Amino acid sequence: MLIKVGEKSYEATFNAFTPIAYSRCFNEVVDGGRKRPKDIADAVSKIAGSLMTSDVPAIVPMLEIFYACIKTANPKFDTGFDEWVSSFPSDAYNLERKDGWASDVMRIVEDNFFPSAKENVEAATAEEESAAAAK
Repeated sequence: MLIKVGEKSYEATFNAFTPIAYSRCFNEVVDGGRKRPKDIADAVSKIAGSLMTSDVPAIVPMLEIFYACIKTANPKFDTGFDEWVSSFPSDAYNLERKDGWASDVMRIVEDNFFPSAKENVEAATAEEESAAAAK
């Protein structure tokens, strides 16, 4: 998926490697001052939690997931996270835009962490499936 931010476009992919890329890129400080890799599930949880209290997702976890998806698509992407985020135009931080990078990243999060939440998709019941198979 090509995601545009300002005048730049980034190839972003989510697959089984993305959580590994995420944990390689981001660390958190835990008890005793030790650093440990961040877990992408925590980022998703923060996004979901922020959406429960407001209509805007938490920006830092969104940016981190976006960055990990770029690193998944292009492991040689060598721009550091801070430098990459600093290069965004000021209007890129409007997360309510329907045509912005955040809506693309939110689609990645929904498709990969909440696949049952897709709109207009209804699971067939076992009875419907067996009736269709009997025809």
